[in-house]
Amino acid sequence: MNRLIITLLVLLSLYSCQKEVNGSSDGAGSGSGTTSGQKPKLGTVWTYRYYTYNTFNGGLATSDTLIYKATAEETLGGETWLTIKDIDADTLVYYLKERTDGLYQYVNNAPNLICKNPAAVNDTYSSFYSGEIEDFIVKGVKDTIATDIGDIPMNYYETHYNGHLIDQIWFNTNAWIVWKQVNRKIFPQSISYNKYSTLYLKKIDY
Repeated sequence: MNRLIITLLVLLSLYSCQKEVNGSSDGAGSGSGTTSGQKPKLGTVWTYRYYTYNTFNGGLATSDTLIYKATAEETLGGETWLTIKDIDADTLVYYLKERTDGLYQYVNNAPNLICKNPAAVNDTYSSFYSGEIEDFIVKGVKDTIATDIGDIPMNYYETHYNGHLIDQIWFNTNAWIVWKQVNRKIFPQSISYNKYSTLYLKKIDY
């Protein structure tokens, strides 16, 4: 009997460890997990950890949980886009669509490329983002990184404006925006940009 109990405990431990490694359960939500090959669609819910920082000293200012949901499909410019809303605030976050060459946002009355995919390191392009035309550069491609939804391949992008690093985005084709960092000026007249906010995907439910 003791041997049977010990064997069962060992098997349970191995099973739990496997779930944490492959991301199919730990932090991924019921039936989610990017390893499943699913794609964001109508009804998908993203739960993020959101932090803001003191731009003077870099210290943590606030922490929160943001829940985004694909609440509708809307036709814009002759194409169907997912309407992504902040559920608690009941506000529009994005209109998003994945094309064969990457993830697009419909903004400024046009489709704008956010995350080029497929991509190569040092690929560059310009796109309307965060209220202005920004210069994008691909800094990493399919690097496997440990996240709250498992060890997943992500592309890493930076956006620059007038030579300043503005946004940093980590993208996975099955979860879309996984991590994001926003850098902002300390003062409107300042020439330097500091970390303002970070966003980390905690789980995704398809």
